[in-house]
Amino acid sequence: MYALVIVDNPGLNTDKPFHYRIPDRLAGDLRTGSRVAVPFGVSDRVLEGYVVGVSPRCPVDEDKTKEVIDIIDRVPIFSEELVSLAGWMKENYLSTWADALQCIMPSHIKKKGRRMVALTGEETGRRENKAYRTIVEALRDAGGKMEFDRLKTLVSIRGLRTIIKEMIEEGVLTEDFVMDAPVNPKYLLYAKLIAGSDDWQLPRNAVRQKSVLLYLEEAGEDVSCSEVMEATGAEMSVLYALQKKSLVRIYKKRVERIPGIQTGLVNDRVERLTSQQKDAVAKIKQMYDAGTREILLHGVTGSGKTEVYMRLIGDTVKKGKKAIVLVPEISLTPQMVEWYHRRFQDRAALFHSKLSPGERYDQWEGIRRGEFDVAIGARSAVFAPFKDIGLIIIDEEHEYTYKSETSPRFHTRDVARERCRYYDGLLVLGSATPSMETYHRAARNEIGLVQLSERVESRPLPHVHIVDMREELREGNRSVFSRLLQEEMKNTLDRGEQVMLLLNRRGYSTYVSCRDCGAVIKCPSCDISLTYHSQGNWLLCHYCGYRERMPENCRECGSGKIKYMGTGTQKLEKEVSRIFPGVRILRMDVDTTRKKGEHFRILKAFKNKEAEILLGTQMIAKGLDFPAVTLVGVILADFSLNIPDFRSAERTFQLLTQVSGRAGRGEAPGEVVVQTYSPQHYSIRAAQHHHFAEFYKNEIQVREQFGYPPFSELLNIMVTGANAERVVKGCRMMYEKLEKSLKSMADNRLNIYGPSPALHSKIKNRYRWQIIIKAGNMEIIKEEVKKIRFNLMQKLPKGVNIIVDVGPYQML
Repeated sequence: MYALVIVDNPGLNTDKPFHYRIPDRLAGDLRTGSRVAVPFGVSDRVLEGYVVGVSPRCPVDEDKTKEVIDIIDRVPIFSEELVSLAGWMKENYLSTWADALQCIMPSHIKKKGRRMVALTGEETGRRENKAYRTIVEALRDAGGKMEFDRLKTLVSIRGLRTIIKEMIEEGVLTEDFVMDAPVNPKYLLYAKLIAGSDDWQLPRNAVRQKSVLLYLEEAGEDVSCSEVMEATGAEMSVLYALQKKSLVRIYKKRVERIPGIQTGLVNDRVERLTSQQKDAVAKIKQMYDAGTREILLHGVTGSGKTEVYMRLIGDTVKKGKKAIVLVPEISLTPQMVEWYHRRFQDRAALFHSKLSPGERYDQWEGIRRGEFDVAIGARSAVFAPFKDIGLIIIDEEHEYTYKSETSPRFHTRDVARERCRYYDGLLVLGSATPSMETYHRAARNEIGLVQLSERVESRPLPHVHIVDMREELREGNRSVFSRLLQEEMKNTLDRGEQVMLLLNRRGYSTYVSCRDCGAVIKCPSCDISLTYHSQGNWLLCHYCGYRERMPENCRECGSGKIKYMGTGTQKLEKEVSRIFPGVRILRMDVDTTRKKGEHFRILKAFKNKEAEILLGTQMIAKGLDFPAVTLVGVILADFSLNIPDFRSAERTFQLLTQVSGRAGRGEAPGEVVVQTYSPQHYSIRAAQHHHFAEFYKNEIQVREQFGYPPFSELLNIMVTGANAERVVKGCRMMYEKLEKSLKSMADNRLNIYGPSPALHSKIKNRYRWQIIIKAGNMEIIKEEVKKIRFNLMQKLPKGVNIIVDVGPYQML
């Protein structure tokens, strides 16, 4: 029998299953989904491999076929469904097998192979051979065993591999393979009392031993040795002495690393459903029973979508099936995590970036062992290794964070749909501002649509004021705050209520320029202006992390007239303090939330009214529920509107609607002040009236007129490299081959745009040129694009890469 193995050796030429003989000793355990150690290449490097199939036949001679060294996991790491999913991702997103499988598998369990060489103790008559003596002496100095790569570095002998092979055949050396993982199961030493007090025959001076026995007797259960030592002051030698006397048994026990759930952000929730929520749950169940497998739950902010999700999860678990709940960024939604934890307790697994590798490992392993019913997490949680999925919920389904920006560049919604299709499960997409693609499918009855049009307890949606900042300028107000927002903030603070302010720019000033020559200080590694941060007087690049001190003079002309342009959250905080002295302010952006637990600390302080104002970037726009917040101010609504992207209007509407929804969630009604230089834009007007249908009507007309999604599909080809000329040449070659090959395709909606520099034409010292393909049906050209890329990559100079993104969300 032969295993079809994908090896962990990234490259276009190795992107295929390789046949390996299955030795008899592994035949009973090795199957599809197993992770194995295999020799690869001329040097027989030990690599991690993934079995994607088993076959009785091999297309090459058996003598040329290598043998599987060992199975890494006795229980297959991938189910057959997940192997199938990886194959689907490879084809759909034009990635490699290895990228797709490793995307599904947690990175912290990936293993690295090491080839070990050891002396057997046997000698032969070749002692006069200098290379032979050098190898033997090096191994003896290392204690008889050494990693092959280290031996190679130490001895520097030509033809070392051949000599080692001969020495193994002669019985002088043995060869072994070791697979190391960065994270493994955690074991602790435990102590068990195995003798009653009548059998304690201890010397009078064995005070520590007696205290240990008394502690274990009082505990009445096995206790970790570390806990025993801490409680009694005994050393480990005391415990071993008791074990030698057959009074205590010491053994290893696996312990689970359980993520700590931070609590205190939510009050006890009333679990009674409103009539709309009851109708929504009933309608979703009816749709599923009638054959609908994908449903959009469109509910205004504060309408109680989370409680609907929980009822659906409860019903799914009662049926013996599993559920996955996905949120955009779990560290930004600690309130939601706490709600789910209260409801499902220790039957809910948690995935997010702030967990330690060990915690992630144990949560993932717990799902595989069937210890959890629900998995809650961000994008990667869609791959939770459940084996009978009945429900996947994607909350805030419109968020761009559901699109991966590394290979395979998958969209979580598509992967969730594929997993639900396999298990005949239900996919629920929830949002107050659904993506145009999702709502268009619902409008065409391709998926189900359930709506929640009212807030819980019939609370009114906040009243939104639009302020034309051009008028403010004309009337002499050059402050970052309009007069209306200042007045509303004063009134709100006087009533003892809270304020949230959104400005989607961090730092102090967005860029720095010279008044005399107009030069803007840019990052030397990126085609991006540096942002001024007042803390430390730094200029920072928000793309690569480059930093430099703020110069006193312009580097271009030597002028000292350097001007700070634009406003970021740091400057906003300073301005608020100036206008409202003594008011307590919390700022929430990337700069203030770098440390673990900072998101929670800031939100907990605001919830406990340790501050009157919370200001920040889009971090504060979603998933937060603070009843005392009655005013939300949007400082610059045009920021996302002016980005050169066809989704800019959609993102503006979504951001304004979401942040407006933070106001008036308690007893008092909410007010929102949106400051803009484009007050007549349809996205801003629709957000003012909380009118998604109005926005959809306008936006869908624009999309149809210009042939943007959902009326077409997009594919972005990015050519990158450290040498600008090579990048440009490679992009032009790619364009010429695409033009020649794709124009014959039967799709009159096919357009190829480019080649041209990306909007950010240089990031981290890599130049970026791109080609954008717009097509009515991307499926018919994907294979051709993949083939052209493969052939061209063989010809391009080293260091030039071609990245293909199917269905891109970011084209900057």
